[in-house]
Amino acid sequence: MEKYLFSMYQKLGIKREKRKITEVKKPDQGEEKRKTSSGEEGFLTEEMKESLAPVFARFEKEILVKVYLDTSSLSREVEVFVREMEPLSEKVRYEIQRAGAEGVTRPSLWICDSQGNYLGAEFHGVPGGHEFNSFIIALYNGAGPGQSMGEDIRQRIQKITGKTDLKIAVSLSCTMCPDVVMAAQKIALENPLVTAEMFDLAHYPDLKEKYQIMSVPCLIINDSRISFGKKGIGQILDLLEEI
Repeated sequence: MEKYLFSMYQKLGIKREKRKITEVKKPDQGEEKRKTSSGEEGFLTEEMKESLAPVFARFEKEILVKVYLDTSSLSREVEVFVREMEPLSEKVRYEIQRAGAEGVTRPSLWICDSQGNYLGAEFHGVPGGHEFNSFIIALYNGAGPGQSMGEDIRQRIQKITGKTDLKIAVSLSCTMCPDVVMAAQKIALENPLVTAEMFDLAHYPDLKEKYQIMSVPCLIINDSRISFGKKGIGQILDLLEEI
């Protein structure tokens, strides 16, 4: 995750400050790995937490992430991730919901406004690796000011008048997947009729079998049309306009 974090600075136009590099002693082979306060192995380094500060500082509104968990190992990983993220910004709250709440059956992270209204973007799985940026960008787009886009793209998004469900099957090591996730979720966050869900395919073999997914990123539109490969907002809108 640390490897990809600063690519987000370019997307958001944040100047990266040069930092003094100090030599860090490598841990001995038997030394414990980085742990959270609960004793679980963590996802975020102190440097990553520090690097997120200027991103969170830009948020205009508070945002809520509803975290739906069950008893699976995936849910435990999601909860560890959330517990690490929770203290990093006063503008982002995390609310734990247990299995079955609001009819949600999968471990999920729902991006909501401060009143708990679902904004159309969600993640199934830990948004780590390349998808860490997707998660932070979704928060940024939900809280405002959001990524800028041309007026023509905005108008095309607003012309979507029917309920549209976008599922994006990804691998956390995929370099092309975040572009599709961020583009689809930007559309969803701009139009309340659209939802965009990221699925870490490593945890959803049923999805892979159902849609015969042979490569990622895989975009599934309304559970029927399937498209593979990297796409930006314009290309996704092209597909939606053909429906």
